[in-house]
Amino acid sequence: MISVENQGVVSENAIPKDASDEFVVPESNAFGQSFRDYEGSVRQSIVENCYRLHHINQTYDFVKRTREEYAKLNKAEMSIWEAIELLDNFVDETDPDLEEPQIQHMLQTAEAIRKDYPSEDWLHLTALIHDLGKVLFHSKFGSLPQWAVNGDTLIVGCAYDESIVYHKYLKENPDYNNPAYNTKLGVYSEGCGLENVLLSWGHDDYMYLVLKASGTTLPPAALFIIRYHSLYPMHSKGAYQYLMNDEDKENLKWSQTFSKYDLYSKSKVHVDVEKVKPYYESLIKKYFPEKIRW
Repeated sequence: MISVENQGVVSENAIPKDASDEFVVPESNAFGQSFRDYEGSVRQSIVENCYRLHHINQTYDFVKRTREEYAKLNKAEMSIWEAIELLDNFVDETDPDLEEPQIQHMLQTAEAIRKDYPSEDWLHLTALIHDLGKVLFHSKFGSLPQWAVNGDTLIVGCAYDESIVYHKYLKENPDYNNPAYNTKLGVYSEGCGLENVLLSWGHDDYMYLVLKASGTTLPPAALFIIRYHSLYPMHSKGAYQYLMNDEDKENLKWSQTFSKYDLYSKSKVHVDVEKVKPYYESLIKKYFPEKIRW
């Protein structure tokens, strides 16, 4: 577990900015289209098929079983930067806005946040590693299919929120008609806290498990961002409020701030990896042990 007394802290004067502050959201994505357009994207057929498989196969039992397996953290032992390099050629099939390698998306997000929050180095590093759990696609980690790595996440074990993208395919999930899982609360209780719910399995929750066991000194807000950055029904549509506790509601502010950089910093203009690498390596050294378990 993370040692609380050694955790990094969020600066006292650091306030999550509203969507209208500082960062200017581009009018169009890398293809000249609207962001998060799941019907008219040039990548629509690839994206929709991946979500169809995701929604059909991400059952409560699948998530619980897979999470327990990967929580063993017995796939590899390596540094953060070594993991980043594994994503040099990986393209996310669920992203309608970009078809660039993940290492570029992570650096673009980190550099955009670095510009607006120059004093919050923990946030720069959080942005850099937010998608690092996508190493699950790699042969070292079992070469999981994209539907078990990528995409918007959702909470399993309770009724599916109506705002979930491609909601129609959830009707083919065995849990959809299971009375144990299809009510508002399902297997959970009001205000139980998001720490106690299961998310559809993928890179977010995997990286969260890695961080919890790593000895990182990143603050709790960083771990919250990592685990829930793809839970768009929560931070974009206000869903799942009834499951959240007070700490969740406080950290949600940072997750919502982070989201706009994650979504709207995507570009075909590449970041010079070698130029920025020394800065991010210094942050990795500050907040992480040299090697961690994966």
